[in-house]
Amino acid sequence: MKIDNGSMEGFTGVTAGMQTEERWQYPGVGYNATDGIFYVGEVEAEGLEIVPFALRQCKEVTDANGIIHRYPIKTKRTDMAEGDITTRLQVVGIVNDELHIFGARSWTARAAWANPLGGPYHDNRFEGGIWPRLMNHIKELKSSTGKATAPLCWKLRLTVGAEIDLSSAANAKQKSKARPIVAESMSFVGADKAAEYERLYVEEAIDEWVAEWNKAAVAEPSPEPAHAGTPPAVIETEDIPF
Repeated sequence: MKIDNGSMEGFTGVTAGMQTEERWQYPGVGYNATDGIFYVGEVEAEGLEIVPFALRQCKEVTDANGIIHRYPIKTKRTDMAEGDITTRLQVVGIVNDELHIFGARSWTARAAWANPLGGPYHDNRFEGGIWPRLMNHIKELKSSTGKATAPLCWKLRLTVGAEIDLSSAANAKQKSKARPIVAESMSFVGADKAAEYERLYVEEAIDEWVAEWNKAAVAEPSPEPAHAGTPPAVIETEDIPF
């Protein structure tokens, strides 16, 4: 086959029309809630520094034929296919100077990011979620200083908290113990890094990454990379909308 690339001077690439499976294939970060260990790829760590770019959540139902049905996070059970439900959360962000995806299926890891700050669905065994706290800080900073920031402007230092009992009266099967993720600190990345990360966010079409889980979809099962999602150390509960 003869190939003529022509002159590609000034061409920086495009993503429109690219097959979805070829996009957003970043290294995985996971968390084992039983042992209190982060995984960056196959490397174990007791803490994690991450600059979060965006967060997305969905529910997946695996039907009797092994087909996976994905739904927006707030979809009612009656509006979903019959089968086993898994709630998923992912955060894409900078870890070790490159984009990674933090994958969370266990309640413990999801709560670290998304536990509401109050209201009927707040779980007081966990801190308020990192994401709502970050959004609150961004809002308050804008109000007090007039400076607009985004999540990609902030580096988070995450550590492992003391073990807690996750036994639940609402779910007799849930008799696990787990170590929660604790947000130890947050710091501004600096003007230069904020500008660099903003460009990267646009180049990688992260808004499209978020939107991908805001619509229903059906797919064949596909295994995730090792540790891209949390090992099933904690039984899922489906009465929590995150």
